[in-house]
Amino acid sequence: MKVLHIIPSVSPLRGGPSKAILEMVAALNNAGMDVEIATTDDHGDIELNVPLGTLENHHGVPVRFFKRFSSGIRPLREFAYSNSFRLWLAKHIHDYDLIHIHALFSFPSSYAMWLARRKHVKYIVRPIGQLENWSLSQSRWRKQIFLRLFDKQSLAKASAIQFTAESEMHQSANAIPGLGKSVIASVIPLGVRIPEPKPKADAKSSIIERYHLQRDKKTLLFLSRLHPKKGLELVLDALHSLTPNPWQLVIAGNGDKEYIDKLKNKASQNQLNDVCHFIGFVDGDDKHTLLDAADLYVLTSYSENFGIAVLEALAAGTPALVSHGVALSTFIDTQGLGFTCEVEVASVTRALKRASNSLIEVSDRKKITHCVSERYSWETIAESLKQLYQTAISNG
Repeated sequence: MKVLHIIPSVSPLRGGPSKAILEMVAALNNAGMDVEIATTDDHGDIELNVPLGTLENHHGVPVRFFKRFSSGIRPLREFAYSNSFRLWLAKHIHDYDLIHIHALFSFPSSYAMWLARRKHVKYIVRPIGQLENWSLSQSRWRKQIFLRLFDKQSLAKASAIQFTAESEMHQSANAIPGLGKSVIASVIPLGVRIPEPKPKADAKSSIIERYHLQRDKKTLLFLSRLHPKKGLELVLDALHSLTPNPWQLVIAGNGDKEYIDKLKNKASQNQLNDVCHFIGFVDGDDKHTLLDAADLYVLTSYSENFGIAVLEALAAGTPALVSHGVALSTFIDTQGLGFTCEVEVASVTRALKRASNSLIEVSDRKKITHCVSERYSWETIAESLKQLYQTAISNG
């Protein structure tokens, strides 16, 4: 079985979806399948420095990059139009038994669905949370028009829709005609690679020295894309209301400059400059060290169809505080891997107080890592995807 995965971008700046697709395809190939990725050279405001049009080994995964139309107008740039991708896919779509399309509201995804329909090639769609209530409420009219004109009919003709959580499936039902009837609805989560843990004391000493942190405060880590959806303002307001405040907050991630400036101004207004550290985008060993060293990971998103960064923190043995808008909140609650809250300042404040008082009780790193490895290994998820692919291809 030969499968092509299509996504607008694999840039690390795009957060969880980029990381997830690379690890997903690696796991599928390790499971004996023949799987590739087609994408653009998107890298935010600039382009990735990668060869174009040829199949490349990108982080151990076969990826074919195509030139993105880089307009100075941001919405056009974000749409990720690529004429070379359009021409290549029209010529080669029949080389594949199945197309697995990730994301909506972008040219590579919408064109791939439309072309697969026209050429009678089976395709599966993973909406990456873009059909959830919060996401559809942002730029609402533009998305509703786009859905009606382009993506809704393509979603209705897909062989299957892959959701990463039950909550995502339920919230997306109204946007996909025939879901669960003519269109297979499948909930298959994302996975995580379990890293070799570093001694917590060593990791903590490393980040204290590198980022000039205070030794007498617990470290709260936010590591994700900086976006209003993530609810980071709630954390900043909650820390301001804690007296005394036992936490220092490390904010690791990239985002729009205007929004980052807004967050920094809020931290300053809340008198958190001494305990709030913006360190920018981190990856590789620096990222793993932060996850190992943190006392608590925090993500108070308004909506999160999965939360790959949360899973990475848990895989490192670090407990997490997440809002109920994060799909993994149920897993954290039922397994006792951290704390959950509502997306409101008072609830976040109460959760931070509980965490500061009972962190030792949930800090059994081996237990946390074991829970994650049992349920979210890429090997298990690859087998589930293989079964979905076989079902999609065999159905009429």
